[in-house]
Amino acid sequence: MKLVDLEIQNFRGIRQCTLSLPVHASTVCLIGAGDSTKTTLLRAIEWIVWPTWNLAACDHDFYDREATNPIILRGTFTEIPNKLLMEDRFGLYLRKNGVAYDLSTDDEPQDDQPVCLTIQLTIDATLEPKWEVVCNRKDPKRISHTERKLLSVGSVGDNCSKDMVWNRNSVLQKYADAKGILHDAYTQSVREAVKAVNLHGLDTISETIISVGKQYGVGFEGDVSNQIIMQNSSFTSSVGLFEGNTPLNQRGLGSQRLLSMGLNIQSTLDGTLLLVDEIEHGLEPYRLCSLINEFRQNRKNGQVIMTTHSPIAVAECTVSELFVVQSKNGCTSVCPLAGADKKVNEEMQKQVRSNPEAFLCKRLIICEGKTEKGFIRALDTFLASTQSFRMAFSGVGTTLGGGSTTFQCAKTFHACGYDISIFMDSDKPNEENSEKAALRAEGIPIFDWDEPNAIEEQIFSDIPAPMAEDLINFAISEHGEDVVRSKFSSIKDSFAIADGKMIFHNATAIDWKAIGTLAKKQCLYKRIDLGERIGDIIFADWETVDSNTTLHKTVDEIAEWVQNND
Repeated sequence: MKLVDLEIQNFRGIRQCTLSLPVHASTVCLIGAGDSTKTTLLRAIEWIVWPTWNLAACDHDFYDREATNPIILRGTFTEIPNKLLMEDRFGLYLRKNGVAYDLSTDDEPQDDQPVCLTIQLTIDATLEPKWEVVCNRKDPKRISHTERKLLSVGSVGDNCSKDMVWNRNSVLQKYADAKGILHDAYTQSVREAVKAVNLHGLDTISETIISVGKQYGVGFEGDVSNQIIMQNSSFTSSVGLFEGNTPLNQRGLGSQRLLSMGLNIQSTLDGTLLLVDEIEHGLEPYRLCSLINEFRQNRKNGQVIMTTHSPIAVAECTVSELFVVQSKNGCTSVCPLAGADKKVNEEMQKQVRSNPEAFLCKRLIICEGKTEKGFIRALDTFLASTQSFRMAFSGVGTTLGGGSTTFQCAKTFHACGYDISIFMDSDKPNEENSEKAALRAEGIPIFDWDEPNAIEEQIFSDIPAPMAEDLINFAISEHGEDVVRSKFSSIKDSFAIADGKMIFHNATAIDWKAIGTLAKKQCLYKRIDLGERIGDIIFADWETVDSNTTLHKTVDEIAEWVQNND
């Protein structure tokens, strides 16, 4: 069974949400920052197919605790079990995929298209749940809990230990109708216990009972003794799975979750819709990667919908499997990361592999290159030391735009609902200014430099000479005196090196700009750690940098954007 559409109204933290998945989506990973309602999406699906009649809803389950606005959860599924497709069940309620639930729209299925069934759960102020199958052509029809049990759905959360025990809430019940077997076993064991148990220590009450009986006219023909009373409803023990003498529900959490997921997936031939919250929970990285790989291999039917906060899980997924969840003012959006453009998808796949943690942030600074990313790391440290503020406090992360692909990455992240800004050079104005203007028109801040400067050129143009010398001397300690000397050979008359340090002779503003250009061309700082180090050197004496320089103004603008979390 697969989910293709989900509509949510007034459920927990979601006032409104519509989710659509491709029919072929067999592995779905919901990603996004914390509190983006990913878990609530899974709970909504689980409630729609709830297998019992007693769903315990309460006022807290209504959005903003406003019970006057009913909860409406509507799920559309394909690969429905055949027993539910008969005409006397719901065969007349089959719908065409991709058509909204709207009585004014024709949803009559066609022979050459996959058919769907839509189940709607409604909970009003009475807290009485009502499950119905709906379509655009007929009045809703009630679906019973017995019929919902036929749906191939499993859920794995923190309570996976239940699947190591035979009971009505366990996936084990799907493998065999064990009710009769277990009932007979319980009955036999209790009868044997009744015969074997020794309660003679309680028999002193017998004389009192007989005496009271004589006093009040109640006679006894036999002896009065104490025995266990056998009642079917009093069975409180359970049958569980053991490894030797050790119950499997005492195994580690990761092992239990793996067993639970495997049992759920293989419990039906039709293919299970498996819901897994925080797939990484309890699993080592290698087991997590293996599990996700197993989900997508050799699966013709069924679907796995999982959530994660793990960059390892994100990196293991393909862009077609990743769906970004964003929530704002009660409206939850779910955006597929993959689009129609194959080249864009390839670039985003590189982002997923190289910087998966970026996809788990609320806000992103997209850095054109490694030097910029390192510089932002240094700025984060500077803000922490001077203002006790970390970028993470505002949900801000960084990612590499990859030079020429920076704009396209920005557009994709923006389309997926991320709050983004761009930190980049201004050394290609003829090629990039129109793109920058278009993105700024969409409200995307771009932090850049005076034209035609790259970050190295702007830094060396704006910082005081002693700080510039410190940056060059840092490059000497990193790359070696001979390497730096050769890289600066074109201006050899402007400096001298003594005791491993470079000393400049009355360098002018033009000279410093030229030094910045050489630093860019010679790739002196083209690593994240080197970019961070030059940032540390600059921020260590930040008060000496003129506040009217472009460097100072741009850094101030970045800091303001980071701290403004409206």
